[in-house]
Amino acid sequence: MNAPQAREYQESKIEDEPILGPVLALPDGRIQPLTWMERLMVRLHLTNAKTLEARYFRPA
Repeated sequence: MNAPQAREYQESKIEDEPILGPVLALPDGRIQPLTWMERLMVRLHLTNAKTLEARYFRPA
């Protein structure tokens, strides 16, 4: 019997896409609400969609 393989994180294909609202749509279909601080950091260009996506990645 084969054990299920943990999905490895693959870098996002988001290329400097702006975050247009208070949520981040993740590739696996989840919608991640952003905290007030994350929204502020995006607004100040201290973080981006790629970084946030990597933070919220969950291996299967």
